[in-house]
Amino acid sequence: MNQAMLQMLQGVARLYPHKLEQGYPRIFEKLIELWDSPQLDAYFHELMMNTREGRQGFPIDVANEIYYLSQVRERTKNMQPQADQNNWANIALEHQREIERSGFECSPKGLLSSAESGNSKVINIFISSGADLDIRDERGWTPLMISSFNGNEEIAQLLIANGANIHIKDRSGYSPIHWAAFNGFTSVVKLLIIKHADLNAQSQHGWTALLQAATRGHLATCGALIAGGADVNLGSSDGWTPLHKASANGHIEIVKLLLNAKANRNAEQQPGITPLLLATKNNHQAIQALLQTP
Repeated sequence: MNQAMLQMLQGVARLYPHKLEQGYPRIFEKLIELWDSPQLDAYFHELMMNTREGRQGFPIDVANEIYYLSQVRERTKNMQPQADQNNWANIALEHQREIERSGFECSPKGLLSSAESGNSKVINIFISSGADLDIRDERGWTPLMISSFNGNEEIAQLLIANGANIHIKDRSGYSPIHWAAFNGFTSVVKLLIIKHADLNAQSQHGWTALLQAATRGHLATCGALIAGGADVNLGSSDGWTPLHKASANGHIEIVKLLLNAKANRNAEQQPGITPLLLATKNNHQAIQALLQTP
C-alpha cells in the first residue's frame, strides 16, 4: 500500500482504494499530490461529474472509492479545528513520550487506536492529559463507540467514568448502545443501561438497539434491553419491528421474549407484511405456530 494514501486515511487499511490505484494510477497519484491543497475539492468535483476528456464514467467500485475519499477529506477538514482546540501538542512532554513508547501517536488517531486495541494504560495517560474523549474517526465513531462495538467493558467503563458521552451519535445516527447491541455484548449494554443510555434512541433510518439485537439473534442482549425499558414495538423508518426481524430470521427464543413483552404480532412492515407472513415465507414453522396462538 502507498504509505501517503494510508496516512491520508488515518491508517485505516480497510478503506484503501485498491481499485483506483490499480486502474487509474495517475488519478491516484494526483489525489495524493493535491490532498492538502485548496484545488482538491474542484478535482473531486471534476472526477465525480465525469467531465474530463469526454469520460463515460468510472466502474462502480472505482466511483465508490473516489466518492468515499472525498468524504474522508471533508471529514478530515471538519475534524481539524476540534483537534486544534484540544491542544494535542500541548500535552506534557513526559506523557507524550510515554504514549509514544507504548506504540501510539500522541494525537486523536492515537487515542482512537488505543481504544481499538483496548490499551487501558495508554487511555489513562490520555485522560490524565486532558484529552477530549469524544474525538471522532472518519465514521464519526468515538473511543466509547469503538469499545462498545468490540465489547470491551473495561475500556467502556473507564471512558464513561471520565466523561465520555454515552448519548453521542455517529454519522449514521447510531450511539454506543446500538453498537454494543449489534454484536451482542450484553455486559456493555447493561453498563450503558446503568449509566442511563437512551434505549429507544433511533438511527437516521429509525433503527434501535433492540431492533439490531433482535435481527442478529442476540437473545441475552434483547432480554437486557427489554428489562431496561426498551420499546418492543418501536420500528424503523421503513416499518420493521424487532418481532418482524426475529420472525423472518428464525430466532424463536427472541420471538417468545418479544411476545411475552407484548410485542404487536399484527404489526405491518408494509400492507400485509406481518411477522406471521415473514415466518411462513421463510418456513419457520415453530414461529408460525407461536404467532398463530392467541
